[in-house]
Amino acid sequence: MMLCMLTTMPIPDSDDILDLAPTEDGLGYAASITRRRSDGSDRWTAIPPEGARQDAWTTVRLEGTRVIANSWSCYAVQIDLETGGEIARTFTK
Repeated sequence: MMLCMLTTMPIPDSDDILDLAPTEDGLGYAASITRRRSDGSDRWTAIPPEGARQDAWTTVRLEGTRVIANSWSCYAVQIDLETGGEIARTFTK
């Protein structure tokens, strides 16, 4: 069985991308989300809320000026697309 994961997401109206670094287990989750400029430099990086190796981003999507990411540890996190700062965190379990 082969799992595929989208590893980059284009940001509308920008040359930047969101880079989703895959976890080491190969299960299709993201260890971090990094906004990268067109020259490859980092603007910001978001790690999962628990910060532990076993936590990961399970889904990531763009909604306007926010990145909405769900974590294995059951949090839905809203991240500001420009700054990478956390806007809100909701425990979903």
